[in-house]
Amino acid sequence: IKAKRTSPRPADDPQRRAAILQAAQVRFAQDGFHRTTMRAVARQAGLAEGTLYHHFRGKDDLLLGLFSALGEQAQASMDPAALASMNLRAFLHAFLAAPLTALAQDDAALFRVIISEALIRRDLGQAFAAGLAQTAGLGAQALAARPELRGVDTAELIRLGMALVLGFTLDGALNHAGPPDAQATASRITDALLAWVAGGRA
Repeated sequence: IKAKRTSPRPADDPQRRAAILQAAQVRFAQDGFHRTTMRAVARQAGLAEGTLYHHFRGKDDLLLGLFSALGEQAQASMDPAALASMNLRAFLHAFLAAPLTALAQDDAALFRVIISEALIRRDLGQAFAAGLAQTAGLGAQALAARPELRGVDTAELIRLGMALVLGFTLDGALNHAGPPDAQATASRITDALLAWVAGGRA
């Protein structure tokens, strides 16, 4: 008996989901989170509003989807095999440049939206923090296997690095100076982390 072919449900369409998230990012960046409506996102994506709800329950769900996409983008740019072959300085630089690049996209417009909501809403703030912690955990785990860091609290090392990533990005956003240069800032943070490691061993 020939099986009946069925088309995938709209919610199973990753390309459409990505297009919706891109549309939400544009609308949030231009209009702000609170002024953006689901109808405006649907119009930006070229979809019926009802189709949007097959993928996302509402604006909060869209923002959480953008959190996840940022984390996935940062993590996808980290090749575990390549990182393992690098010396410590190159590893830290590559690891830190990834989230700096992700947060800086579109002149850090999405970062501004995320921070403004994450500071007000506990659930959204915790979701953003959890995403950062997941990325940090990957780095700490990789660093823990390095013999030159034996005895160093690698989780604290990466936590410090991620805090500096957020700090530099927030400083640029507050001053409306645009996001920091990812490569130059990653170098500055790497220098600070290596000095921290060296100071702890002195």
